[in-house]
Amino acid sequence: MPITEAQIRSLASAESFSRGRDYYEGGAVVDLQQRDDTLLAQVEGSSYEPYEVTIELENGELVDAECTCPYDWGGFCKHIVAVLFSFMRQPDRVTQRPAVDELLADLGQDQLRALLTQLLSEQPRLLDWVEAQLALKKEPVTKKASSAPRQRQTPIDPTPFRRQANTILGSLGGMRASEAYWHIGGIAQQMSELFHQTQPFIEAGDGRNALLILEAVAEPYVDRWFEFDDEGELSGLFAEVGSLFAEAILSADLSREERKALAKKLTRWQGEVEEYGVDEGFDVAIAAAEQGWDYPPLQKVLQGQITDKGAWEKEAPWYADDLALARLKVLERQGRTSEYLHLAEAEGQTALYLTMLVKLGRGEEAVAYANQYMTTAEEALALAQALREHKQPVDALRIAEQGLSLHGEPLPLARWLRDFAAQMFQPDLALQAARAAFVRSPSLAEFLAAEAVAGQDWPAIKVELLAQLAATAYAGNKIDIYLHEGMVDEAVKAVDQASYVGYEALERVVDAATQSHPDWAIRQCRKQAEEIMDGGKSQYYHHAIRWLEKARQAYLAAGQTQDWRSYLESLINKHARKYSLRPQLEALRKR
Repeated sequence: MPITEAQIRSLASAESFSRGRDYYEGGAVVDLQQRDDTLLAQVEGSSYEPYEVTIELENGELVDAECTCPYDWGGFCKHIVAVLFSFMRQPDRVTQRPAVDELLADLGQDQLRALLTQLLSEQPRLLDWVEAQLALKKEPVTKKASSAPRQRQTPIDPTPFRRQANTILGSLGGMRASEAYWHIGGIAQQMSELFHQTQPFIEAGDGRNALLILEAVAEPYVDRWFEFDDEGELSGLFAEVGSLFAEAILSADLSREERKALAKKLTRWQGEVEEYGVDEGFDVAIAAAEQGWDYPPLQKVLQGQITDKGAWEKEAPWYADDLALARLKVLERQGRTSEYLHLAEAEGQTALYLTMLVKLGRGEEAVAYANQYMTTAEEALALAQALREHKQPVDALRIAEQGLSLHGEPLPLARWLRDFAAQMFQPDLALQAARAAFVRSPSLAEFLAAEAVAGQDWPAIKVELLAQLAATAYAGNKIDIYLHEGMVDEAVKAVDQASYVGYEALERVVDAATQSHPDWAIRQCRKQAEEIMDGGKSQYYHHAIRWLEKARQAYLAAGQTQDWRSYLESLINKHARKYSLRPQLEALRKR
């Protein structure tokens, strides 16, 4: 399905959607290329250099999108929104470029080598990345189809990875703090990707080489992360790194002395980062190194001796779940399913315990256990999905229905059950789940999903859902549904009763209410425009003009043409000295 405005709206916050549309309309998308299923664009924003946007497509449908801006407040940023609008509304502006494979297809080995040599001479910072990739590819880590993972015969050279970490962190050198702020998110992402280059080794059971890479990257990271980390983006990576270390340690066949030395190093690193307020860093990795697999309480659990203390001698620490997950991943890869089940049960990992039973063909046992011990909606969803995958749809529906009444977050479960029950021709159950989803998230998406499964009962169900909606506090959801239903009076009341309404939502209500509530629309438009103009916010004057254009439409709808002209002249006189605003106001005379 082609990209639509409704889809873009659903993937961005109201503010990002509105600002992104303004960026598009203002011509901020200065370059838009398509290579196969990848869109590459530049968008002019608040910094001198344009932001780089990458959008991944599959058969014309949106799959993923990234931007080099520091936005991290949920959904797509305004730059991505601007590019999507440009792609959707102006496809003729998209420059079609050959895919990389096509571009290089006719080059021989010597030509490719020469091209790469030239690239690296002009972009020397790529050398460290290339060297690290070559180190990974000298002896690829792979899994054989029907045997244990293939083990690399020689230790990997960690030097390229350490050098690449230093290059990434060093890119902040010489920047002012204000300038570096805009690059921290990208640095954190690059470091995360570098750390995760150990994942293929860990999954192949090659913990030793994974540890070589992790230590090489972590050492410069621990030394330098705090230099520009005012917003905590770099420190937030430590918990992730600690779990990677733990899993690598548990995957490696380390001697007691090797584990002791590693625990000492990790403890030193933890002490260093704690000086800067990072409390949850390497603790899980330290425990993995100190305990290994021969920690007595763990050994008892693996043998099936389960107590209320789980795999701990004393009270479980804060990182107990993280360590349990690392251990369970290793046990599953090694095919130690009995020990996996014992540990999952002992550590309260009920969802993993249940799904493993299903994977082992013990679905009835899983259902019986769930009936007695399952306590959360999340556990019910995990088990229901596993049962469905393993051809037990009736049990899956029953477990999911049971999960709706349990503690936890029911929304993902309710959505899953609604859709699956509809597929299984269980309309009553689908409607029950749709109601539960709407109660938890009274949004337009859930409203429409309920309509889809309600069938002929929809008129009565709609009245019920609208009554629930009226009792909610969030104006945005109300506005979306009221406008979809053509309930303009209710949308206007929702705006008036709300303590805050987003720019984009207010604009949509004004547009809908211009003919039926012109006086109300005039007041809203004047308020928005005057706040911008009176505040002297020159960079937002175009928004003020846009609100005034809407005000003009409302004046005309009310039959108050002369009032509009008088109001406009008063604004021109009031802001006569604002050289960038006055011409825009005067231009409104001609409309």
